[in-house]
Amino acid sequence: MACQVVLWQSLVASAADSAVVLMYHRFGEDAYPSTNLRLDQLEAHISVIKAGGHVVIPLAEVVEALNYGQEIPERAVALTVDDAYESFWTEGWPRFRAAGFPVTLFVATDAVDQAAPGMMNWDKIRSAEKEGVTVAAHSAAHTHYPSLGEADVESDLARMNSSFLEHLGAVPTLFAYPYGEAGTADMALVEAAGFAAAFGQHSGPVYSEAGRYYLPRFPLNEAFGELDRFRLVIDTLPLKVTSISPHNPVLTNNPPSLTLAIPMASNFLKSLTCYGPGGHPISTTVGASLVHLDPEGAFPLGRVRINCTLREQGSRWRWFGWQMIAGFVSDGLAVHGRYQNQYLPNVQVPRN
Repeated sequence: MACQVVLWQSLVASAADSAVVLMYHRFGEDAYPSTNLRLDQLEAHISVIKAGGHVVIPLAEVVEALNYGQEIPERAVALTVDDAYESFWTEGWPRFRAAGFPVTLFVATDAVDQAAPGMMNWDKIRSAEKEGVTVAAHSAAHTHYPSLGEADVESDLARMNSSFLEHLGAVPTLFAYPYGEAGTADMALVEAAGFAAAFGQHSGPVYSEAGRYYLPRFPLNEAFGELDRFRLVIDTLPLKVTSISPHNPVLTNNPPSLTLAIPMASNFLKSLTCYGPGGHPISTTVGASLVHLDPEGAFPLGRVRINCTLREQGSRWRWFGWQMIAGFVSDGLAVHGRYQNQYLPNVQVPRN
């Protein structure tokens, strides 16, 4: 992939401090539409990227540029794939490789170690790595980190690292949270484990001011991978939120009252629109570089997302997304008491 690196480094005359990171899972596995991308969609995505003046760069180089203040080319895109399904090896990677696109593969190690059906094995992961795929970390058990105690998260990370050392000889530098779920305590544990950055599953470009341990990616599947939306997504600019309150994605109040710090003129921010679960608009109040979000009703229990967008000149949009956990429950699993004890010592956390 050296030619690709030389290409993007030659484009810094037209530079930015952000990039769009795309997230895929399966390719051509029609039985799993929520995580699958049809092959015709995948081929269309590749064609649009190649024809639209975009440049695909390795995710690790995006993170390095953000960390060290280096320039990133305009319309930069990074490709990521989660879980190491067999269809990445048989369908996704051959097409990306033919297009000359670098890819980062986030591997959850237990499923590979246990030879789970439909997963790549370590021989194929090593082969993909030799061919230019960057292998990254996606936990061991692919469980909900906020549902675990601190010692269990540390144990999961240690088991994952041990597997990477055994089979690849090194521990990756990048991490992605299973299901995109993380509270501030999980972020601190991932940082303490030595990872350079960590990613969720909330929409929006990455940008220089964003926290490195909860970076966004645009999830793509059959429903959210149609061409109109894809063209919109890969051309987005960051809506630079420099802080969000409350910062912990594990919500202690539902509905939350959210405040976004956005260093833009208030007259520009007045055209901002924000949406909650189900695409329902959220009432916003604009102050001096601050936007207050006040949902009318409680969010549904579990993973919830907000998305805020702002029309830029021309057809491009600025976008900020944030994923949270409402009601101390995610997919039926209770959020661990370490969050309850830290933030709401008198609140009863639901149990299974």
